[in-house]
Amino acid sequence: MRFSSLTICFIINIIICFGIPIGYLIYLIAAKKRGIKSFFIGVLVFLISQVFLRLPIIQYILPKMEWYSIMTVLHPISYCIFLGATAGLFEEVGRFLGFKLALKKNRSWFDGLSFGMGHGGIEAMIISGASSVQNLLILISLNKGSYDSSKYGLSEERVRALFETTNSMNVLFGGIERIFAILLHIGLTLLILYGINKGKKRYLGLAILIHGAIDSSLAIFMNLGFSVYLVELLCGIYAAVLLIFSIKIKRQFKGEVDKGEEII
Repeated sequence: MRFSSLTICFIINIIICFGIPIGYLIYLIAAKKRGIKSFFIGVLVFLISQVFLRLPIIQYILPKMEWYSIMTVLHPISYCIFLGATAGLFEEVGRFLGFKLALKKNRSWFDGLSFGMGHGGIEAMIISGASSVQNLLILISLNKGSYDSSKYGLSEERVRALFETTNSMNVLFGGIERIFAILLHIGLTLLILYGINKGKKRYLGLAILIHGAIDSSLAIFMNLGFSVYLVELLCGIYAAVLLIFSIKIKRQFKGEVDKGEEII
């Protein structure tokens, strides 16, 4: 089957991007009977902070401003820092408000885990999952000879050429990166929640700084032409550090550890 390796990679991406968050939600409903509200508030916070606020501002409002247009063209590094900083600001403030306003009685370590899973899970579905589904459907139509150029706005020859020059591993990295991103979201959520429980707002600032630094550095390395393998390795290191933090900080949430049970 033509494009078989790409097909496999898109399927793996779909399983990762949809299977992890949906599987976790099923686990909450069927086994835990808790954390469900926190999961959906995490989803809602991502939608409000990114989809409904930050992205429309970046795509439709800021391009009308001269300083922004100049920065995007002449100062790419500054632009990367700007994108990372705004992502950190919108998402971390969103997390903070989510717990402050909607989850006043849901502030355990497990709630932080569920919130982060919902937040990172919906991001995975929207950013990588949806495009993987669309690309998989296009590949299937190409192999069946049923591709409709009017539906996608590109000729069959052009689409085939695009897929033939697409590296399968680069496609697979899209799904792997979503795993790293979910771990990052969980770690940052727990950092915010820890600060709320301790009554220390400086942890909000720290989360914004960490989030902005991670996003900015990854974007800068990509902009400078570093190998995608190196960038993904760096992303994996960030995720590993926050995963370790997420595990270590669990003991700081008093009364959270279930009797005889460990979540992670």
